[in-house]
Amino acid sequence: MKNPLITIAIPTLRRLPYLQEAVACALAQTYPHIEVLVSQDVDRNGLNPEIRAWCIAKAEEEPRFRYQACEKNLGLAGNWNAVASAAQGKYIVITGDDDRLLPDFVKSLVEKMDESTHVIFSNHYIIDGEGKRNLEKSEEAVIRFHRSTMPGGLLTLPEKYVWKNAIPMLSALVLTEDVRRFRFSEELNTPEIELFLHIAQAGGSFYFLPEYLAEFRVHGQSATMSGLRLERLVKRLTPLAVSSEVAPFKQEYLEMLVIDSVTQCLLRGEIQEAKLLLANPYYPSEVGVRSLMQKACLAMPEPLAKEFYTFMHKAALRARG
Repeated sequence: MKNPLITIAIPTLRRLPYLQEAVACALAQTYPHIEVLVSQDVDRNGLNPEIRAWCIAKAEEEPRFRYQACEKNLGLAGNWNAVASAAQGKYIVITGDDDRLLPDFVKSLVEKMDESTHVIFSNHYIIDGEGKRNLEKSEEAVIRFHRSTMPGGLLTLPEKYVWKNAIPMLSALVLTEDVRRFRFSEELNTPEIELFLHIAQAGGSFYFLPEYLAEFRVHGQSATMSGLRLERLVKRLTPLAVSSEVAPFKQEYLEMLVIDSVTQCLLRGEIQEAKLLLANPYYPSEVGVRSLMQKACLAMPEPLAKEFYTFMHKAALRARG
């Protein structure tokens, strides 16, 4: 593929220092045919004035930089849809305003794509709030998300790897028309797996480059690290039809997701929602310590269920150190 325009989209809300760093890394790409698109969402106090002023000034001085402001609060997935709608590039990467792309990110991926490529992605490092790489956690993440055993190159059964949750949004170039076609579910704040499933089930080709080409920041203010509503993702993914070849991977992923969702609901005191999840066909049939504890708590009167499960959950965390 000859020099496609690439949109580096950075949705943002209120973290100007991180945003400035993310934009600087995006503009430092060694591949020249890019646009950097920042979309500022609205919080309860309106648009953050410092971010707006900085973005307007940046757009005036840098022709590759574009800025748009949302008229109302869209949330994480809604803002992702907004950047996809506004993108001018043939491919788009949607990266967090606290994450960083390494200089050869776009160049390395574009060199491997062809006219049939729908999604092409790489590994990434884990960094902390100050931007320091944690190589041990980076390696653990690659193993946990199954990229340590994933073959590099064109994936022969990409849907399998999507169900393994192996494809990171921040280090993936996605055909822009696919994002516009399938869109992100705006009730989710982890919406990428559903999008990738739709692309894979429609026959889209996926390519994996094992190089580390981006940095994912893990800190207490991460939008995808707080306020997760996993039960919504369970509801979206449960009814998706899969082939017999892919079914075991869906089973494995949803068993983990459902039991984690029950934990979240119990900790929030959403007892009826937790009971509904117990009836999900993907709730683990094999008896384990956590499932026994969940079922025991849900058999208690509602006021006790949250209190007792929270106590046991904290005790288990302490025991794990």
